Amino acid sequence: MGFDGFKMSGYCGFPQYRNTTKPKHLNSYLKTGKMSTVVQEDRYAEVKARFQQLFEAHQAQLNGQASHPYHQFRAQAMKRMETLSFPTRRDEEWKYTSVNRVLQPEYQLETPAAVDAAQLKPFLIEEMDAIRLVFINGAFREELSDIGKLPSGLTVLELADALADARYQQMVQQQLDSLMEGQTDPFMVLNAAFARHGLFIHVAKNTVIEKPVYLIHLAAPGDTPTFSSYLNIAIAEQSSEVSFVEGLFELPGAEGTYFNNLVNRFRIKANAHIHHYRLQQEGPEGFLISNADVEQDGDSTFSSYAIDLGGRLVRNNLATTLNNQGTNTNFYGVYFAKSEQHIDNHTFIDHAMPHCQSNELYKGILTDKARGVFNGKVLVRRDAQKTNAFQQNSSLVLSDKAQMDTKPQLEIFADDVRCSHGATIGQLDETAVFYLRSRGLSDAQARAMLQHAFLEEVIEFMKLEPVKDFAEELIMKKFEE
Repeated sequence: MGFDGFKMSGYCGFPQYRNTTKPKHLNSYLKTGKMSTVVQEDRYAEVKARFQQLFEAHQAQLNGQASHPYHQFRAQAMKRMETLSFPTRRDEEWKYTSVNRVLQPEYQLETPAAVDAAQLKPFLIEEMDAIRLVFINGAFREELSDIGKLPSGLTVLELADALADARYQQMVQQQLDSLMEGQTDPFMVLNAAFARHGLFIHVAKNTVIEKPVYLIHLAAPGDTPTFSSYLNIAIAEQSSEVSFVEGLFELPGAEGTYFNNLVNRFRIKANAHIHHYRLQQEGPEGFLISNADVEQDGDSTFSSYAIDLGGRLVRNNLATTLNNQGTNTNFYGVYFAKSEQHIDNHTFIDHAMPHCQSNELYKGILTDKARGVFNGKVLVRRDAQKTNAFQQNSSLVLSDKAQMDTKPQLEIFADDVRCSHGATIGQLDETAVFYLRSRGLSDAQARAMLQHAFLEEVIEFMKLEPVKDFAEELIMKKFEE
């Protein structure tokens, strides 16, 4: 018997319990992993042509606004797409996740959807007084948002408006350039080309935003497969603090295929703190590729709390660079996949300077024919002495046809560090199930209790109690499906 009523093992010989730990070379970073091109360009030429046609159709509707700096940035990104191709499973970073299902549909750009405030109620978090920012099918909806009720020190602008604002133009352009500089990820570049309604969020120096900022991304798909892109840039100035809660949901009763391509760019200045909560419950035919790119200065803290429950295929890339001493980074994740869901978490923590700390804990449950992937990499550079880094991935695989591929990685080039990493894959302990049943629980209740207890270790790290309660409600509903 393992811990808390679970039998765990580092490696099992059956395909569904694969635990691969082969190290990768230094030049294959998560942010800039290079891809082979010859076969891929031929394979995805038609897909790229379809996206090009979508882009040109939208550009034709700009009515002379194509000279705006933001539209020029988007056009440059689309030009870069000509030199890139989408990954295949021959690419190390996509070895366990095929994007064929994502790219097969003939997408149209997102369409306006009639959604009112009453339809948002299921996604609002009780007892959380938040600043609400709402996107429907990729479009920012000001009438459903609280953009006119912002506290002092918090600025929220659409990216196009921020680029035209003399106060923020330079810093926004700098972040856009940094995001695209040397960028070889086609989904990041595609996002830049199609993100029409992204936000710029700025927290002033020495400002603590008491209310969480709640970004709601609501998909309302129809008969035609739709493609939506979100690009948000958040800057926390020196000694500031803010919490972001991001919810990705599908409108009840809506059915259809859609592809959400999301990018968040966080810039955290010295002694600033950002807490990012992400609650993902996309629809059963929804595809999601999410990228979070984080850059931290000295004595700053970034904490990510991710709950992944929905979607047909989900790929999350989370990358952080620690630029100065005293920096803290925390990655906490929960994933729960059923049916034929595929949930892939890729993380990268770059310890570039000494005296920094990172903690990473991901736990998940897979059943039916679901598949999970965890690929976490921690890089400790030569000058990053006195680094303290912890990484752990644990999964429960509850069916013979479910699969989990886990690859925690440490690349250490400094000699005075404290680093550890590990992975466990296993099943529920039948002895623990029997014990709970002997206390009056049904078999289903006993198994659900043990599974919930397994995930609870991660959920407990959440600082906002209303968000923690809401996340537990979503997980309990997942058990009942």
